[in-house]
Amino acid sequence: MQHRLILYSVLITFLIPNLLTDAIQARSDKEQPQTQVQSVVPVQAQAQLSSSAASASGPSSTFNPLGPNVMCSFLPRDFLECKEPIDHRNNETALKEKGYGCLRFGGSSYEDVAHTKVQCTVFTDIDCYGARTFFRDGEPCVRYTDHYFVTTLIYSMLLGFLGMDRFCLGQTGTAVGKLLTMGGVGVWWIIDVILLITNNLLPEDGSNWNPYV
Repeated sequence: MQHRLILYSVLITFLIPNLLTDAIQARSDKEQPQTQVQSVVPVQAQAQLSSSAASASGPSSTFNPLGPNVMCSFLPRDFLECKEPIDHRNNETALKEKGYGCLRFGGSSYEDVAHTKVQCTVFTDIDCYGARTFFRDGEPCVRYTDHYFVTTLIYSMLLGFLGMDRFCLGQTGTAVGKLLTMGGVGVWWIIDVILLITNNLLPEDGSNWNPYV
């Protein structure tokens, strides 16, 4: 009988502390904010994965207007290398097939000048967003050759009776006639000076006056 009492007391001595320890551990587990820890860890992991994927794939595919880069098509002409407008030489069929280009060049006012689109490419040392080669519309059908207004006017005033002004403009036929008639006995000479001043006597090739001296 005494041996049984001793055995029961030993079992109770070992069992009660274990039960108390399990109860305290279970209560502490319930009191801990497990949901908060579980909600934070996946978000951090997802953020790391998204940042690593973004760094691997390069810049974002959507344009950020508040970012450091601007659209390549918004850059001014100084940052672009644009091709010259295509000259279709009054060929309307070629213009319809190509979709862009110039039927004629020249014009002294904005209404007289035709406009078209040209292909432009951003310089290699310029950083921007989007396609670096694109079409820009509104390019004037204007080209410049070696025709200067001041030089031609001086020739017309001093040597106009010899047809030097029309020779400079490439109008060889009328220039020879002007030379043979000594400037139309002075009348043609004066008329050409007036035509130059009023911008009605222009280069034969359809180019504009070169603005650079």
